[in-house]
Amino acid sequence: MKIILSKKMGFCFGVKKSVNLAENALKAEKNNLYMLGSIINNPQVIEYFIKEGVKITDNLDEIPEESTVITRAHGISPTMLKRAYQKRLSVIDTTCPYVRKVQKIARYLYEKDYFIVVYGDKKHPEVLSLLDTVQNNALVINSILDAEKITKKKKIGFISQTTKNIYDFYKLSSALLDKAEELRIFNTICNSTTERQKSVLELAKEVDMILVIGGKESANTTRLAEICRNQGVKTYHIENKNQLKSKWFHPEDKVGITSGASTPDWVTNEVIDKLKEWYD
Repeated sequence: MKIILSKKMGFCFGVKKSVNLAENALKAEKNNLYMLGSIINNPQVIEYFIKEGVKITDNLDEIPEESTVITRAHGISPTMLKRAYQKRLSVIDTTCPYVRKVQKIARYLYEKDYFIVVYGDKKHPEVLSLLDTVQNNALVINSILDAEKITKKKKIGFISQTTKNIYDFYKLSSALLDKAEELRIFNTICNSTTERQKSVLELAKEVDMILVIGGKESANTTRLAEICRNQGVKTYHIENKNQLKSKWFHPEDKVGITSGASTPDWVTNEVIDKLKEWYD
């Protein structure tokens, strides 16, 4: 068996920064440390923080006053942040710099009276905090069909969730061209996401099958799996080595491996080691 790794995979800059901030908080304060939702969408990372004593909740009311709270890398809504300060919480904001940039652009478009269109997943934490930033004055779309339903506007501002498919973003941008007198397009898909998507496209041409490693709730990891399947390559999205099944493989296979931006290297390495045990 030949194992070929994607050129771009694993923790991105934003995830590294967020996890490091959370780990530093853990070193400084073991007690009364809370996480407002999962900092990133990776079960092994979350399991680590829970074992270390961090309490995870989506409900601000469950966090006692004057505690320390770690936000998600996906961003925290202005409303939630205000409530946190009202409870005299010490806030460790781990929002990814790319996500913060999207929020800034959204505020600008809102203040300039653009009809804001967001390419994203309606229930994703990043999109929810983004919508709160513009007081829900935005339309979230996820397909060409959604774009076609938009009636003619004077000004449209088009932005994206940072982890969406770059190629679909291009298509949606084209679909919006005749929907406004003025269309402003901001490619807010982060560089790490784009690099990983381009890299896995190249990988798909070289292999018989691809393993995509990362959390099932991770948007960017799910996107990688979608891209692989769209290329007609046999694709398995797994979270860890225990989900591998020997019946998927043949000794002569070329197996491609990629992982999401929130997947720790050690998780990927365990998968590789197990494959080597079976086929070396």
